[in-house]
Amino acid sequence: MISLHLPIHKRLFRNRSHALQTMIISNLFILLIPLAMGVFLYAKVENSLEKSTNRSNEAMLEQLRLTLDNKLSEVDLLARQVVFDPKLDYMLKIQGHPSSADRYQFVEFMRDKLARYRNMTSSFIFDYFVYFSRSDTIIKSDQLTDSHTFYETNYTFKDQSYEQWKTGMLESTHQSAYLPVTSLSRGLNPLASLEVIPGDVIVYEQTLPVSSPSDHLGNFIVLIDVNEIKAMFAQLESASNSDIYILDNNGQTIMSTGSALFPADLLKRMDQTNAPFAYKMGGVDQMVSFVSSQKAGFRYVSITPNNVFMKQVNQIQSWSLGLFLLCLIAGLLAVVAGVYRSYKPLHATIHAIMRGKAIHGRSFYNEYEFIRQTFEGSIHEEKHLRNTLTRQTPFIRANYLSRLLHGYMDVDLSSESEESLHFMNLNFISDRFAVFLVKIEDVHLFSDEDEEKWARARFVVTNIGIDLIGPPQKGYVVELERDRLAFLINLDKERRNEEAVIHDIVQSLYEILSKKFKIGITIAAGGVHEGPKAIRNSYPEALAALEYRLILGKNAIIYFQDLASTKQHYYYPLEIEIQLTNFVRSGDTDNAGKLLDKIYNMNFSSSHFTPEMGKCLFFNIISTFLKIMNSTNMNQLEELGEDFDPIKAVFSYTTAEGMQRKTKELYDTLTRSFNVERSDHRTQLLHDILAYVEQMLGDSNLGLAMIAEHFRMTPPYISTFFKKNQGQNLIDYITQKRMKAAKQLMDNKDLTIAQIAQLVGYNNDVVFIRGFKKLEGITPGKYRETIVPDAISLNE
Repeated sequence: MISLHLPIHKRLFRNRSHALQTMIISNLFILLIPLAMGVFLYAKVENSLEKSTNRSNEAMLEQLRLTLDNKLSEVDLLARQVVFDPKLDYMLKIQGHPSSADRYQFVEFMRDKLARYRNMTSSFIFDYFVYFSRSDTIIKSDQLTDSHTFYETNYTFKDQSYEQWKTGMLESTHQSAYLPVTSLSRGLNPLASLEVIPGDVIVYEQTLPVSSPSDHLGNFIVLIDVNEIKAMFAQLESASNSDIYILDNNGQTIMSTGSALFPADLLKRMDQTNAPFAYKMGGVDQMVSFVSSQKAGFRYVSITPNNVFMKQVNQIQSWSLGLFLLCLIAGLLAVVAGVYRSYKPLHATIHAIMRGKAIHGRSFYNEYEFIRQTFEGSIHEEKHLRNTLTRQTPFIRANYLSRLLHGYMDVDLSSESEESLHFMNLNFISDRFAVFLVKIEDVHLFSDEDEEKWARARFVVTNIGIDLIGPPQKGYVVELERDRLAFLINLDKERRNEEAVIHDIVQSLYEILSKKFKIGITIAAGGVHEGPKAIRNSYPEALAALEYRLILGKNAIIYFQDLASTKQHYYYPLEIEIQLTNFVRSGDTDNAGKLLDKIYNMNFSSSHFTPEMGKCLFFNIISTFLKIMNSTNMNQLEELGEDFDPIKAVFSYTTAEGMQRKTKELYDTLTRSFNVERSDHRTQLLHDILAYVEQMLGDSNLGLAMIAEHFRMTPPYISTFFKKNQGQNLIDYITQKRMKAAKQLMDNKDLTIAQIAQLVGYNNDVVFIRGFKKLEGITPGKYRETIVPDAISLNE
């Protein structure tokens, strides 16, 4: 048993074998799992590959069957159209030398039937003709002649005399039969026909008439170009190095790509099964696959050497064995390295914990137990810190509400700010607010020490005010000074008679505090405002109303709306002066101008505002102007001119409107002087953004996020900055640049629309086409057609 009196690091490292052994065993076990899975998966993969290869061969054979059956359907259709023609029976019975009328029947049949059918056939059918045995006449789509002339001037079978050809083909009896591949040769007079003939053909023959072929009055013969069939074989033959055979119902080879004859015993094996099977042919192991066609009665057979068929399996077997050995060696090395790497940071962590925190009087089984107990202690400390932070929440909320009151920020009801509002125990129900101020004048009820008395008074005013506001409104309070509090009323948007609600709350608060608690107060209420700036708009009104306390005296209720008819002072409180100074110093010309307009409107909107009070107001505003200039050591000669007197400049106007216009002009000049450095920075940043967009236009990832990351700024800032300084949305600008580049690339006819889309930064040509049509009004293809005539005229 380890003594508790030993130093902690000695007790830990005497138990290090526990952690080390656990790591080694765990890593070895993890290593064995993938190795075992690899052996299992190899067996499955080998079987799967063999089945997959069989399916692949069968699929290609099936594709070949479907393709060839489709072509043979063309032969069947042609045969039906010819052999079932009603005029054919009559022409088959014409004997000897036909009369003019009968010969016209032949000509008409050639012109109206066979020639028309020629236009309906593909290159798969090389030629076709009808032989009439009684009249020894041959009719094809463009020729009417006797058999001997046909033999001399057209083509026949290779190495066959006229008699052999006539007996073997023209006079033989066949019932919709396909004959094996045979070679063609030209007639005796090659110059008599310039027609290009194929080397090998398959002959389709139907004895006429179909109703009684035993009469044998003629034959309908179709010659099929073997080259067309071999082209169909090419994909299967090249993919698997197989020999392809086509057999008819009798097992006769119609055609093949191999030189060897089809074995008779292989035909018997095929009759016994439908699945692929192994077969030894010429001393070489082969894999045989086949499919049957009901249409022509053909069987399509693929014979593939095993060294080709099992090539992937053999390669995988070799790779798997090598990979298994490599993984075993690498895994053992990884176990050693992993245990070392895992234990080293654990060892370092223990030392780091012991250096940063002393732990005494505890027994540890191993390092993990030590870390666990350390973490438990840290979690306990974190909870303690969270509780401390929770106790600070009222102060954080008061600071947030104070900043809202003084206009340092606006009300944000977006989902992003919901979490921060929830943290401060705030929940705004709408963007409609009103503010009223409570100034504690006298505290008769409390006899405590001075500060404690005022704290108790603020506590009473706060709780009673919040209770009176109550649902459906929400109320929040901010302590501004020792004797002054601000109440924020968040009004329900659906509620009507809001002014009456505020009057009831204020009146009730005044009566309860003055009568029950003997607290003398003055309440000043601002108006109801809506929007993000509602609080900052209502608070100055409440301040203005509170300043009127000098006229009405203490212990009064003052509404800002009531000051309009008895306005004997001007509105320019210290908070507004500070806000105006901050706007000027920050170079914010827009907000400085808006604040000056607000001061002007709040003072001069009433007809009871006297000229003397107006002059005093403008004198104070110009006084603020001079304070800002003096505090910043501004060069007056450079900015305003030599011997310039701002007071004379303003009071040279005879109307308040003129004075306001000149005052705004002076403040605008002063504000812009603070904005010079910022303007230079904006100009350079805009130039850099435009250059970066031009450089990365072909990158499909180019967008707001990529540009913001490049310049190390937030996407909202980049978006707002670009739109403000360029006058255009950033994404729209990128799209226009891409479409302009695309139109230039369309002059190159070698580029497809998809290639052009990729060159200008689109991974998907559908998105490119949609964007091009939206911007230009037509698709890229139509646009390219419109520029082709222009390009031709320029070349000419």
